[in-house]
Amino acid sequence: MSAMEQRLKRYFEEGDVVFQDGDTGHTMFIILEGEVEIAKVLGDRKTLLATLGPGSMFGEMALIDNQPRSAMAAVKSKAVLLEISREMLRNRMEEVPKWLRAFYSIIVERLRDATKNQSILLTQGAGRQVVNILALKAKETEPDTHDRIMIEWDKAVSETAFLLGFNEEKINDTVNVLVTSGLGKSDRREELGRVFVIEDAERFFKFASFCRERYMLEAGGAKTMSEQFAFADSREPELLQAIESILTAEGAAQDFPAETLDKSLQEKFKQPLDKYKSLMESYSKEGILDTFRPEGSEPVLRINNRELFDGKMAKMRLVVEFEELEKSIMA
Repeated sequence: MSAMEQRLKRYFEEGDVVFQDGDTGHTMFIILEGEVEIAKVLGDRKTLLATLGPGSMFGEMALIDNQPRSAMAAVKSKAVLLEISREMLRNRMEEVPKWLRAFYSIIVERLRDATKNQSILLTQGAGRQVVNILALKAKETEPDTHDRIMIEWDKAVSETAFLLGFNEEKINDTVNVLVTSGLGKSDRREELGRVFVIEDAERFFKFASFCRERYMLEAGGAKTMSEQFAFADSREPELLQAIESILTAEGAAQDFPAETLDKSLQEKFKQPLDKYKSLMESYSKEGILDTFRPEGSEPVLRINNRELFDGKMAKMRLVVEFEELEKSIMA
């Protein structure tokens, strides 16, 4: 090893932190001896991304694109590292063709995007995971004589915190949100202490499925949601919400002016009725909704098949409710 390389050697003991996530990066490292762990810390949760050994390098992205460190590096076992500065790297990069330097920059940008997306999923997925762990515990619990499922609150919070790697306060907050939303209740039982009570198990399990499907969709593990939560036309929930507001205002009316629906859509979603033309046509083919024009009057819409329409409305209400509840547990 040259005298220059000898001067670049850095010695670390087990547990030493080489750099933290978010630090400004001025140097990169090559491992000569020992092991280094690259990890992402989100709240109280540490996610190990890689364990590197002799010959591996890390920290190079910060030197290439001048962005803060995207993860932390800590020494797993006593290590000797070669520390290379940005200036030294720049001198070497001058020898590399411009097109290859551009290629390096693209790769670094994509790696950073992947790390960022992973961080978002880890953070946002926590609330969804809490719901699914509670659902698993609920399925293992025998309902009482009133079909209520009671889960020991403190035990469930502790076990979930252990499984997910978050502190108990965060898990406790999520369970409290479920109580506030009405998806569960808080009560006390002499033999169990505080309990999380699920009175409508079917609805709770359905929400757990919704959370799981949303997570898989965002993580790339699925292309679409299942039929119970997905609409063939993404505008359908908007149309149904606009119609619901009209029916609520006018009572049990079956007919309402097309102009009223147009106004409702523009007020709620800033979109005219024309934007929903293909959806309206499909409703007409299904016999759900038709348009007619009374003599001397503007077009009027009529609900022809109330059973089919009510089914669509029930699905819309469920999805909208679950989307709002999901936002609450992910906040």
